[in-house]
Amino acid sequence: MVRSIEDNDFDCFGLNECSTGIQSYLSDALSGTYGIRYFSPYGQNGNGSAGEAIGLAYKKDKFELSDWHYFWLSDTPSVMTTNDGTKKRGGCCAILTVRKTGTKLFVMVTHGALDADARAAHAAQYEKMEKQYNKGDLPSLFVGDMNALPDDPATVVYRQYWDDAYLSSKVVTGPYCTFNAFSLARNMYTYDKRLDYIYYRGCTSLRYRCNDKLYDGYYASDHLPVYADISLRN
Repeated sequence: MVRSIEDNDFDCFGLNECSTGIQSYLSDALSGTYGIRYFSPYGQNGNGSAGEAIGLAYKKDKFELSDWHYFWLSDTPSVMTTNDGTKKRGGCCAILTVRKTGTKLFVMVTHGALDADARAAHAAQYEKMEKQYNKGDLPSLFVGDMNALPDDPATVVYRQYWDDAYLSSKVVTGPYCTFNAFSLARNMYTYDKRLDYIYYRGCTSLRYRCNDKLYDGYYASDHLPVYADISLRN
């Protein structure tokens, strides 16, 4: 996993399904380059130590973390909520300030619901949270394992507000499918499980890549990393 992150050389990136052990491991292994903030929807204080977490990582020499929030998918987003069968789902978001220029960027990370009804019921909330915490209408990114195919009702809702980097980038490389299930037999160029997305608005996606590189004969995760070169100019 660390080698994959280093090879992709992300300026900032989202993390999903981070156990407490993985949180500590990645924070230590990447501490020279990245700052990482975690949000666990399994604790009211959002602390990553409460259980499985999502997170946002950013290069410390390029960005300052200027704001940080988290929420649950419900009518009471500040209250811990079970909203996907037995699971708790939500999102975290931050404003990153480019150290050299002072330019600001809004980034939101989520791990989408597995249940289709839950995805559809809460899809519009991400836009509401973006508007609540991105009051300056900054260039905006919304990333993560959405657990939604491109024709899913939730995906349709997301695209009413954001652009999909896979569909709108000038250059697109790598496999279509992002979910490998740790199976080397799966043809990632023809299988239909595109579940991981980079959505953006108020900026421009120049290049999209899905990276299927193997490490010692294995995938670094059961989902492939997706990458976009973003110009903060629209």
